[in-house]
Order: sequence, then C-alpha cells, then structure tokens
Amino acid sequence: MSEIKTSYVATLGGQPQIITFTLDLLLARNESIDQVVVIYLAGNPRYQDSFKRLQAEFPQGQYHGRPCRLHAVPVLAGKEPIADAYEPTQIEAVRAAFHRLLHDLKQMPQAVHLGLSSGRRIMSLVGLAAAMQFLSPTDHIWHIYTPDSVAKKVKEEQLMHVPADSGVRLIEVPFVAWPAYFPGLAPLFQQSTAQMIRSRLHWLSDEDRSRCRRVWEKLTPRQRETLTLMAKGADRNEMAQHMNISLATVDSHREAALKCAEEIWGEDDLVFNARFWIEKFDQFIVEMST
Repeated sequence: MSEIKTSYVATLGGQPQIITFTLDLLLARNESIDQVVVIYLAGNPRYQDSFKRLQAEFPQGQYHGRPCRLHAVPVLAGKEPIADAYEPTQIEAVRAAFHRLLHDLKQMPQAVHLGLSSGRRIMSLVGLAAAMQFLSPTDHIWHIYTPDSVAKKVKEEQLMHVPADSGVRLIEVPFVAWPAYFPGLAPLFQQSTAQMIRSRLHWLSDEDRSRCRRVWEKLTPRQRETLTLMAKGADRNEMAQHMNISLATVDSHREAALKCAEEIWGEDDLVFNARFWIEKFDQFIVEMST
C-alpha cells in the first residue's frame, strides 16, 4: 500500500506570511507536508502579488531544502477568476472550489491540514463548512495567533518567517466531520446553494415543470443561457461578464424570459423576483441536463 500523502490547504489573502508561518509551525511539530495548496481570489491584483511572494518560498518544488510543492486553486466563475466574494454566484464559486478540492484530496486519499486565517472572512466560513462535509476526524483545522507586536514588525519589514520564540502559535479548531459519523448526510452536503434553497422550499410540481418547459421552448438559445444564469442567482453584471454581452442585451434577454413567464403563469399576485427563477427553473434545468 502506498504511503498517504499530506496536504496543507489554506485560504490566501494579502498576507502570504500567514501561510509560511503556519507551515513553519506544522513542520516544527514534525508534520510531513508534501504540498501546500492555496485557494484564493485570483482576480484581485493584491492577492496575485501575495501569491507571487509565496511562490518565491518554493523554488524548484522545495521549501527550505525539503520537497514540498506549491499548488494554486483560483476561484473561478465560469472560466474567469473572481476578485471578490460577496454576490451569491461568487459565494457559490467559492463553495464549489472548496468542495472540488477537498473531495479530490480525500479521494486520493490524502491527510489534510486546513488553515483558515488568511483572506476574506467569507472564504474561511465557506471553507469551514466544506471541512465538516469532507474531512475526516484525523484531519486538522488551524487558526494562527500572532502577537500584535510581532504583527506590526512583520508588516513593516515584510517578513515571511519569524523566530520560534516569537509567540506566534497554532490554535487547533474543533470541528465535527459529519459524514464520518452519519454517512447518509453525504449526498445532502454535496448540493449547491441553489439546490439547498429548492430543498427548503419544495420540489418542482408537475404543473410548474410543464410551465417551465413552455417558457423554455419560447426562448432563443441566448435567452435560455440568460435564464440558466438567472436560475443560479446571477445578477445582471455577472450575466454580462459571463456571456460577454452588454447590460442592455442582458436586460433584453431577461425581459423576454419575464414576458413569457408572466404569460404562462398568468397569476397577478406572483412576484417574479430572484427567488422565483431559482425556485422554478434551477430544478427544471438540472433535470433537462441529466
């Protein structure tokens, strides 16, 4: 049987030293780290610079003379790296990136040390949720504590490493690896945000499924593409960027879908908001693609 490898997975923000501080402390604990995997918002220039600084610490696949390669996982919306994470589709991109990464690592299988001290707070929150879905009780989640005096010096001098007696230390974060104790939860945890919304509301009725099909058949291919993005919770700016079209064209496609839906549902008190498109059409589109 081949030896199980170990990965240190971390969110990366504008302070790459958080990654090296944590790695140094893990190695000091005699942990064998075979690779460092950073997940980050690569569309942000500040984070791009941060990753370049981190890359310099891993010349020729080594870290301080020992084999340890650095691997980047940029968060993508479609094929484009995103610069921030506050819109629903951006959060979903972060969730999907964490799910793919942790799922793939545990399938290999690999032991995982997860660091959640760097980058946007939403990245850490989504990462923690993913950890509870995919990691095992033998994996670890870490937070790093840096004394204020050390943090000030690190920032002023751009330090990537600190002495062992600096007061910087690791704090292990307790978590429950739910599927390890309740295997039946695994399929639920693999749902997207939109799918979870559907499950909280209700499954698509036969009548609504028929209505969705009638709307779909009335739309052009580009209007259908717009509707698909609406069903995933995308806003008009995200649709324009994803489809490489103007906002005016996005609005035209959305208006066509709205007009069809109003005609086919024919309910005066029905609100055709973002919740409607997710609730009605996301499930329908998933069913069509399977």
